[in-house]
Amino acid sequence: MRLNKILPRTAIACAAFGLFAAISHSQTVALDGFHNNETKMPGHYAWSGTQAGGFSEFGKLIESVGGKLTTVRQPVTVSVLKDVRVFIIVDPDTPAESTDPKYIERPEIDAIEHWVEEGGKLLLLGNDKGNAEFQHLNNLAERFGIRFREETYPVTSGKAILIAKGSGSIFGDGSTVYLVEVAPLDVRPGVKVLLSDHGTPIMALANKGKGQVFAVGDPWVYNEYIDREDNRRVASNLFRMLLGSQ
Repeated sequence: MRLNKILPRTAIACAAFGLFAAISHSQTVALDGFHNNETKMPGHYAWSGTQAGGFSEFGKLIESVGGKLTTVRQPVTVSVLKDVRVFIIVDPDTPAESTDPKYIERPEIDAIEHWVEEGGKLLLLGNDKGNAEFQHLNNLAERFGIRFREETYPVTSGKAILIAKGSGSIFGDGSTVYLVEVAPLDVRPGVKVLLSDHGTPIMALANKGKGQVFAVGDPWVYNEYIDREDNRRVASNLFRMLLGSQ
């Protein structure tokens, strides 16, 4: 029996592009271990990392609200993401961090954009100037109306610590977050700024198709800082929202 007698043309087109089973209802939270694979600092921003710069406590937080952890260690395709509910890209590598940095390429950006449109939830956790790759990360972020500025905020002669209080959404009645040396954001109209400081966007949420994109220019909830101020509470609220339990 010919396929086009069973399925409408739009379904055939989706199948050809790999979207036929695009977004599952799983609670899988995948961490990008391909573009962030710091060979010069193993365990940095990894689920297995128990040191100050690791994500072991972040992983426990996600599991506590129903998420299932995995790591992607290959170029991103629609097939790679088909069973993923939330995909986290954190601090893409620079040559100073990895002997073989992998950049976010155009086919990957196309695949991630289609995955978000079909209902995927994307977390972009950047870093400040000198500590992350900006060009390719911004090529992705700009698909959703967000751009990471290649600078460090707040501007100070010492350690750039930002303690800021939000309201509504993931901040509830007014939780406070603690961030260090943040890359501030530029956002297009239609993108919701969840947190700003003196008019500078710090956290943003974009909707595209059926999906969402959350961005902040800081790895934010690594082990060293996850329990500073209300970071843990705000991150829990964020993942309850992204996983559909809030």
